[in-house]
Amino acid sequence: MIRAAIRSLFAIVPTLDLHGLGVKQALAETERFLAEMSARGEQRVRIVYGKGRGSPGGIGVLRQVVPAWLEGSGRRWVERFERQLDASGADGGLVAWLRCRETDSEPGDSREGSPD
Repeated sequence: MIRAAIRSLFAIVPTLDLHGLGVKQALAETERFLAEMSARGEQRVRIVYGKGRGSPGGIGVLRQVVPAWLEGSGRRWVERFERQLDASGADGGLVAWLRCRETDSEPGDSREGSPD
């Protein structure tokens, strides 16, 4: 509770940075991060995937894949998300609001496995 109060006071949002990761590793890290943050009772997180300027064609694969995964398998943890746009209108990350986990898990119920 103290950690949450401090984060709220200083507007600190737990952040996952996916720069430099391939698709498979990025999605695995995203799943692990969301499961951990949900278990900790975090309400909001930030995921940074970059704009893809170093990618072929200048369009980042993670910029497309991560939001698509959140809309599908990620719904287990994510209630909604919002891309964070810069002055040019490009996004390199998003903020996600996590689902409340008050009664979802029972003792011995592992929520860290693969999504349904």
